[in-house]
Amino acid sequence: MGVDFRNGSYVRRVKCGKRTIKAGECAAVWDSRGRHRQVMGPQVVHLWWSTIRFLDRHSATPTQYLSVLHSSGKRETIRGPAVLYENPVLHDSIEVKESIQLKSSSETLVVYTEVSVGTPVESEPTQVDSMAGGLGAEHKEAEGGEDEDDMKADGKGNGSVQLLRTSYASGYDAAQEKSVSRRVLTGPAVFVPKVSEWCHEFVWSGNAHNAHASGSAANGGNGAVVLPGALRFNVLETNARTWSVDATMRTSDNIPFTCQLTFNYKLKSLEHLLASSTDPVAEFWSGLQADMCVLGDHVTSATVLAKGLNVMSTLESFPFLRERMEANGFALNAVILRRVIASEALERRFNAAAAEEADGARRLALAETNLKAAQAKAETEEREAAAREKRDAREAETKEATIRLEMSRREERRQKEHAMEAAQVRLRIQLSDGRVSTISMTTPTHPRPCPHHTHTHPQLAHELEITRTKEQSKALYADAQIERQIKFLRELKELDVDITAFLMKQGGADGGGLGGRIGVSAGAGVGAGAGTGTGELVTLVPTTFTFALSDAGSVTAPPLVHPMTPSEKAKNS
Repeated sequence: MGVDFRNGSYVRRVKCGKRTIKAGECAAVWDSRGRHRQVMGPQVVHLWWSTIRFLDRHSATPTQYLSVLHSSGKRETIRGPAVLYENPVLHDSIEVKESIQLKSSSETLVVYTEVSVGTPVESEPTQVDSMAGGLGAEHKEAEGGEDEDDMKADGKGNGSVQLLRTSYASGYDAAQEKSVSRRVLTGPAVFVPKVSEWCHEFVWSGNAHNAHASGSAANGGNGAVVLPGALRFNVLETNARTWSVDATMRTSDNIPFTCQLTFNYKLKSLEHLLASSTDPVAEFWSGLQADMCVLGDHVTSATVLAKGLNVMSTLESFPFLRERMEANGFALNAVILRRVIASEALERRFNAAAAEEADGARRLALAETNLKAAQAKAETEEREAAAREKRDAREAETKEATIRLEMSRREERRQKEHAMEAAQVRLRIQLSDGRVSTISMTTPTHPRPCPHHTHTHPQLAHELEITRTKEQSKALYADAQIERQIKFLRELKELDVDITAFLMKQGGADGGGLGGRIGVSAGAGVGAGAGTGTGELVTLVPTTFTFALSDAGSVTAPPLVHPMTPSEKAKNS
């Protein structure tokens, strides 16, 4: 007997013996006369020159059904849950199929039903004897519990007989002429077709790698080639869907490239779709190709590289596609351009344009960097020039103040020396006039006049006048030279000349500072400064002095004291 359940592969020829048929098994037995009987377990069957074959078991769940094709050609549909054993005497085939489930109200199913129209068919009816084993729980103990002797006594040598419950559509009659009607089912529902019913199968074009998809042409995928008959499905979705496709465009300058597009669409009328076309996706594809040809005639590769293809994101760019969709009961809602795949020629142009753009950006960045560096340098130079100008101004002012201070010091010294010289002259005049003498101091009653008084005074006054005139001329010339030098330095300052460097250069070239340029160098201090060549300022005021003759007349010189002779000393003693 064994532990495993035996199926149709177990066939034995038994001369004399028995077989135990377990519960859940079923077997067909042929005796020596070729008579057939079907035995359901649990039973023990005694065999004599017989052939036994165990049968295949087919079961359907509540969401499945059994499609049975009888040996007589009759087809039967049994909705689950159900169990049926496939007997080669009674059945040609038994298939377990899934029921069609509509999960939402947006899913629809088109069902065709064959109905009679009332005209009899001129043909003799065929005697149909449907025999089957027990149907699981529906198998009755009275029908399968009789032994072989009881069945022979009752004249039922063919074994247990059971009429199958066959589902037919309402109005179906095998003896009448037939007509087909169509109805549309919407979800949610579970549909099990009856014998006279079948579902509409949509066969649409699509992409090869998505041929298994169903329910929408949008599942045609992203391939550039649309294959006829790639999509096969029964349930049609009527909600908003998307159709993604790769379309090739050739520009006006004969440069091809591929556009990855996504179209959002929705089914408006199912009856219009069923009446107008059997493959709407093929018509969509032909309309899209026409639109791509028109768009390519108005676009150049340079425009694609510069501005892209934003024009392809509008519905107005696809008039032929919209027309084909409306003709098949669809409405186009939106277009999305996902990506542009360039060809080899367009890729070369794009790379060249990108390289040129990158080079231009690099040159622009370099120019901006150089401009910023130049601006920074100019600002730095401007700040340095302003600082240098301020420094030169301060140095010029300092030097000018130093010159003026030195001039004032020299002037004071000159005036002091002039006063001392004037006092000495007045003293010499007084001594020459002979106003004071030692004798007159001792014996003032007999003054002795100076023999040279009448001639010396006019001559000395004339010499003093000439000397004064010369000294005044030299002083005026020195002052004029100093003023010209100061004016020259101020003009150099206004012309943004580095005065310090200029003075150093002039000092080094002339070997005598400003003294060599002005030509006035007198006194010990001046000679020392002029011979150094270091660019220091020299004394521009001469050491000579002048005085007026009136100063000599207005000052009373002290009296002259003559030395006494020995005779005078003796008289005085």
